[in-house]
Amino acid sequence: MWVDIAYAQGTGSGGGLLGQMSPIFLFLPLMLIFYFMIIRPQQKQRKELQEMLDNLKEGDRVVTRGGLTGQIDKVEKERGTIRIEVGTGMKLRVKREYVDQVITN
Repeated sequence: MWVDIAYAQGTGSGGGLLGQMSPIFLFLPLMLIFYFMIIRPQQKQRKELQEMLDNLKEGDRVVTRGGLTGQIDKVEKERGTIRIEVGTGMKLRVKREYVDQVITN
């Protein structure tokens, strides 16, 4: 009985170098697909958003993440905020990061 178990286990070579490397060959394409489908587009989107935030100027019409629409009245770079006019005489100060999009007409 013990001899049968020993023969069933074999020598344990695993097929040589190629047999040991096969999990790497399966995992590498998966990582490449993950990078090109998820990570790279997020980096591109983050870069575009940062460029948009850096180019905010007075007179731009913006929409905040909360849905407020207004015109930039003042850009305060040292504070990292902008002041938007949302109605006649009504001005709000919001962080630059809360601007979702710039409306172009």
